[in-house]
Amino acid sequence: MKKLSFLVFAASLLAGCSASDPVDEPMGFEGEKVWSKTFGGSHDEHIGTSVATPDGGLIVIGYTDSDDGDVIKSHASLEIWLSRFDANGNLVWTKTIGGAQDDYGTSITATADGNYIISGYSGSQDGDVPANIGMHDFYISKIDGNGNIIWSKNYGFMSHDHAHKIIQTRDGGYFVAGYADFAGIDGSVTNNGEGHSMRSVQHGVGEFFGIKLTADGGFSWFRYFGGTMNDRVNDVVEANDGSILMCGYTESENFDVTDSHGSYDYWVVMLHADGGLHWKKTYGGSGIDQAFGIVKTNNNSYLIAGRSNSTDGDVTASLGNFDAWIVHINDHGDLLWQKSFGGSDYDVASAIRKTRDGNFVVAGNTRGNLGTDTNKGQNDFWLFQIDNFANTTQHWQKTYGGSGIDIATDVTEMADGFVITGESQSADADVPGNKGMNDLWLLRLR
Repeated sequence: MKKLSFLVFAASLLAGCSASDPVDEPMGFEGEKVWSKTFGGSHDEHIGTSVATPDGGLIVIGYTDSDDGDVIKSHASLEIWLSRFDANGNLVWTKTIGGAQDDYGTSITATADGNYIISGYSGSQDGDVPANIGMHDFYISKIDGNGNIIWSKNYGFMSHDHAHKIIQTRDGGYFVAGYADFAGIDGSVTNNGEGHSMRSVQHGVGEFFGIKLTADGGFSWFRYFGGTMNDRVNDVVEANDGSILMCGYTESENFDVTDSHGSYDYWVVMLHADGGLHWKKTYGGSGIDQAFGIVKTNNNSYLIAGRSNSTDGDVTASLGNFDAWIVHINDHGDLLWQKSFGGSDYDVASAIRKTRDGNFVVAGNTRGNLGTDTNKGQNDFWLFQIDNFANTTQHWQKTYGGSGIDIATDVTEMADGFVITGESQSADADVPGNKGMNDLWLLRLR
């Protein structure tokens, strides 16, 4: 297996664009800090995604090993950690979900009925977790605005199944994606991959694995795709026609991966609404290219964000060690344009979101000096805005951090700015303090 060297990362876009996709002028964002707060306990907190709430606050999901400070653990081991904050960053409530074994929270999404759906994975079969099929299962739970569980479900096979992202689909149901260890997939199940039956030669340890659920969490269908190496889904988006795009990266160059560029590539698999394969494409060069986020534009094309250290193939103008690499593709998977952002040091984009002004904000982290901002120590939060035209530049960029490791995992647009969500080991500069080891850090900007 090829070796992958992660510098520091938690867990843990150039050819032309349709002129029919208008973009407004950039919002009047100055990057001013409104408030900065850390939350956690004496042990590690790891942070997934965040979602805005109707009162101007947000809910953050992750998982925790603490049982003190801001964390009140209801079970044992690692637990899913949910926290709600008001518009001023004050803690409204905090809850843990799980059972006797380790439980991990990865994403949260608002639902059409005013509640929230969360994804993660669990080794438990008690407490808040209804069952366990083997090792880790996908764990899905619907909660209300107070963090109360409406229903919980688990899905998986006999080996490791990790849910990384869940979305609500336009039919009122859900699609959840992550990875499954092919070795654990039930051998009696057929035709749930690329139209093929189970193969006598195993795929690798991580398939692109997606499950379609009904509105009440009932199972509809699943699909898997991959090769003999590592394949990971990190984000999901629904197309205008109800198709589903699973976005992540692949290390494989066989079975379902037919156009490897080398090492790790961005990989996108598009499914029809009924689960049939529409297309699958890789993007990258001979180095390490890993996609962490995808967002749909106004004209049903897509921007993909991640990191790259390639200097060839689809990567035409690398800037340094690792760059934030943004790729723009159309609804057929054709590469429209790509662009690297960052400096000569380590830079990565971990999330990309569409903003109300029609542009796109990218959250990540950097080890370098970017623009007029000087690196505070190790990894700093990094936020910048682009549009979806091939000649886009950064409308603005800002970095924030302390002398320790600060990793941004998501960004949420607020009424007059953003909240960056992430993890911090710092206790100085822009970070007000540290409760112990890895904390949740919320940074409100306008």
